[in-house]
Amino acid sequence: MVSIILPAFNNEVYLVKAVESVLAQTYQDFEVIIIDDKSTDDTLACARNLAERDKRIRVIANPENLGVVQSRNKGFSAATGDLIAFLDSDDLWLPEKLEKQIDLMELKSLDLCYTAYSIIDADGKIHGKTYHVPETTSFKKMLKENVIGNSSVMLRKSLTDNVKIREGYAHEDYVMWLELLRNGAKAGGINEPLMLYRKTDKGRSFNKMSAAKGRFHIYRDFLGFDPVKSLLYFSVYAINGAKKHWF
Repeated sequence: MVSIILPAFNNEVYLVKAVESVLAQTYQDFEVIIIDDKSTDDTLACARNLAERDKRIRVIANPENLGVVQSRNKGFSAATGDLIAFLDSDDLWLPEKLEKQIDLMELKSLDLCYTAYSIIDADGKIHGKTYHVPETTSFKKMLKENVIGNSSVMLRKSLTDNVKIREGYAHEDYVMWLELLRNGAKAGGINEPLMLYRKTDKGRSFNKMSAAKGRFHIYRDFLGFDPVKSLLYFSVYAINGAKKHWF
């Protein structure tokens, strides 16, 4: 079974569509764990309505706002499946995502699987080019470019026994991928857009300056690189980022 971790905060507008994209999967052996992070709108009510519609949906209501890191880690603890998939509450999946990832993970004995994705706007319209991914990646390759989109990830739950999402980083998902790969996890990708990443002005990744500072912080503080090595990898990251978003 696949446990789908879906944190949500003040996202009543997109939550239902995100969950419906899960319910429409060709692979149906899953549970959806929605963690409402003390929303002040109707997100929690929407989540509970969804749970009434389908017994595979469970809702965890945080008693206080804990942030996405603690919410996802709570999802790990609650998960009962052998596999975990990530889905942000404003993103969407294409119907064959889970099935194709499970097939590839079994075929190649992968610990982590990611997919290509298309970018959609606030109205759900695809804009820009598809972000393609390599067949494989590694710790060293990921230092130069993060090719793993959070909502495209599927991984073995056993990996989360020793590695949790860390707080204090702007790119907490990227830190987790680095830690898993450094520990020897085998990762592979499907170069087919099976996820739709919603990019809006309110998204955390919209602020490029903040994102750049966050990446440098990872090199220096999490990985412990010296200033020169950090600057070198940051320069490569910046070039790859420019290619990814602007060309």
